[in-house]
Amino acid sequence: MSTNKIKINYDVVIPARNEEFMIGKTLQYLNKQSIKPNSIIIVNDNSNDKTKEIAISYGAKVVDFPYEHKNWVIDGKLGIVFSFGMKHFDRNNSHFMILGADHILPEDYVEDVIKNMKKDNVDVASGIIENEVTKSPRGSGRIFTKKAMECIDWKYQSNYGYETYALFKIQSEDMKVYVYPIMTKTQRPTGTHYNKKKFYHMGFSYKALGYTSFYGIGRGLTIAKRYGLYNGLMFSIGFFSNRNITYNDKICQYCKKNLEYSWKDIIYNPKQLLRKITNEDSPIKKNSN
Repeated sequence: MSTNKIKINYDVVIPARNEEFMIGKTLQYLNKQSIKPNSIIIVNDNSNDKTKEIAISYGAKVVDFPYEHKNWVIDGKLGIVFSFGMKHFDRNNSHFMILGADHILPEDYVEDVIKNMKKDNVDVASGIIENEVTKSPRGSGRIFTKKAMECIDWKYQSNYGYETYALFKIQSEDMKVYVYPIMTKTQRPTGTHYNKKKFYHMGFSYKALGYTSFYGIGRGLTIAKRYGLYNGLMFSIGFFSNRNITYNDKICQYCKKNLEYSWKDIIYNPKQLLRKITNEDSPIKKNSN
């Protein structure tokens, strides 16, 4: 593929805690990209293994997270670690990517995604992890334009739902997001760190984002099917225990407006509703415009 007509410069941020068995391969494939990143920023999140040394050996810039904390993957505060890495972005770049320490990208991933973003006037996009189904850009492999990063103030929120919050914020400002059929792989299954506490916080934050009670029921059933009845129950408890907290009124209204199904589906199209609830990972349309 010719790159002469495509001017792309981008940084990548990768949070990593004790990833010595994963991060080398991720960086190896990242360094093989047809358009090389300007900078690969590894946020060394209190690792006590060889994560830092391996990252440096692949030419990455390693920044140490400044204080110790429990594993925020579980309770949803991982956005703080991402935001710390985003501080090191070169804001003169055209694009910015978030990547997981176990994620393997095909060699043309960045070029293909950004080429399509430019063609479609999209501000946030990603490919799809093999064997997954999604309608919104993946958290890992997600690429932002500068305009999108400015919209979220160059940071993720410090609560659970930070990835969804960023998408809703960007879409509520009339920018497009999209998922392209570009397959990627991970070195471990998605959801490895999921447990009852995480599902509880997930439910609580989804209510704060503006999802309706009807969605809470449907999502709880989806989680029960995929991750077990108890985890589905914990999501529902978290969702319905949140009676007062919302993150942003404009984002909540955007969320309600763009849900793909509602209570009316029970009356008018129950079979289609059941298919949506049990088969779709996200009730938000992948391209809002």
